[in-house]
Amino acid sequence: MANVRDSTAPDIRADVAVLGGGTAGAVVAARLVERTSLTVVVVEAGPDYGALGDGLWPAELLDSTTLPATHDWGYQGAGPLPGRRLPFERARVIGGCSSHNGCSQTVGHGPDYLRWGLSWSDERLAALMREGAAKLRVRRDADDELTPFQAAAMEAMVGCGIPRTDDLDDLHAGAGCGPSPVNNPGGVRWNSAFAYLDPVRGESRLRVVDRALVDRLDLDGPRARRAHLRRGKARLTVEAGRFIVCGGAYGSPEILLRSGIGPADQLRAVGVRPHLDLPGVGRNLHDHPTVELRFAASEELTRLLDDHGRGRALPDEQVIGKARSAGGDEPYDLHLLPWTSKERGGWICVLPAACLTPRSRGALRLVSADPEVKPVIEHDYLTDPEGADLAVLRDGAALCAEMARSAPLAPLLGRPLDAFSGNPGAGDAAMLTTSAHYWHPVGTCAIGPDPATGAVVDATGRVHGTENVWVIDASAVPVIPRATTNLPVIALAEHLVESVAPLGAPADVGSHHRSR
Repeated sequence: MANVRDSTAPDIRADVAVLGGGTAGAVVAARLVERTSLTVVVVEAGPDYGALGDGLWPAELLDSTTLPATHDWGYQGAGPLPGRRLPFERARVIGGCSSHNGCSQTVGHGPDYLRWGLSWSDERLAALMREGAAKLRVRRDADDELTPFQAAAMEAMVGCGIPRTDDLDDLHAGAGCGPSPVNNPGGVRWNSAFAYLDPVRGESRLRVVDRALVDRLDLDGPRARRAHLRRGKARLTVEAGRFIVCGGAYGSPEILLRSGIGPADQLRAVGVRPHLDLPGVGRNLHDHPTVELRFAASEELTRLLDDHGRGRALPDEQVIGKARSAGGDEPYDLHLLPWTSKERGGWICVLPAACLTPRSRGALRLVSADPEVKPVIEHDYLTDPEGADLAVLRDGAALCAEMARSAPLAPLLGRPLDAFSGNPGAGDAAMLTTSAHYWHPVGTCAIGPDPATGAVVDATGRVHGTENVWVIDASAVPVIPRATTNLPVIALAEHLVESVAPLGAPADVGSHHRSR
């Protein structure tokens, strides 16, 4: 069977085990099945609802107009203010965060990717982005499809000096604003499982084991021999010739750390015997920090939204602006991403700004070897010694405040919903009360040539010091791009999967067997 959801077998064997069926894992598994003769097992901690055509997917995961609250891992961590906790939403379901994101698919600034030390060229990167966008069925809203709030927000950006463009899918474009490219054909959030796994689900060499939490890898010297899983009360093992960890920026370092790969002193402190002292595992954690101005919708906007919603979709997000702060790097270092949400008290309008070039770095560490126990996640937002991240957000907040005062937006915004939104010049302490994040964590298993300087994987994605373990997902990103990260992670997965098995290669001698 191509998709096994109820296996009680004590052992699973395949040529390649893909540990995590999220955004990157779906790409990696599908490409290996399509282009090699290898057997592949995908282990996913959340449910696999099968192909879209099976009709089993929950409505909230398909509805691209708003972010779903279900299928969340439940990660939390400290915010920029002492005592403040932030949720770090991650999707526990096949397709991963591509199954619950906002569907904006921006590509960022091309030169950023060329500094990662990979073998791709500018042309290769652009081709991978185009191919990924085509697989995700990326489209763009026409101006007359924009909600009244989104249309007014875009007009306000133009009035603030951000030119109207349609180049959010151009790696060499500058500042500008326009409708975001989105992966939502027919209003369906077209996740990476639909895009990549569905076409190969009928292949006998693919097996998906869902609702199975990866505990750890067993290492014998530099080689991993098996992965241990928890599936309800069952304990399973996966034996494979190659292991590809695709658990994301939080999940992948957790798996490595529980396997004894990471900072040796930290591992001993939680009762894990070190196998490979890699100090960078869990470090270099970063994300795009944001600041938000929040308002109730005016009566006029409420009426306009209700009128627009009669027979038409009302997406939360549709427009993105790229802007440059006063001291920022060319060509831009801010995203402006206005959104709305309908809550019990009525519509709310949010004007966020995201710092796209964060210098602050945090870390993830285990507090227990038990895979059911959440790690400590410390992003350390806005803590860079030079204060550069705060400076970018100050300018972003000022831009949002200018937008809020503009002729297109001012009539649509009601009362401010917090003190900072009512007085954006109140200072950094007030701004920190509304600071959040852009849902783009990266970096905890960073690509780089030297483990002594924090690198975890080499330029092929293989974990330093191992022969058959790769990490291919957002955790491998060494420096975050100026983009929403879904499409860049897909491009990275497409590029690195070729290092696992050359396309068209036969299976390992002595390890080729049917996945069972």
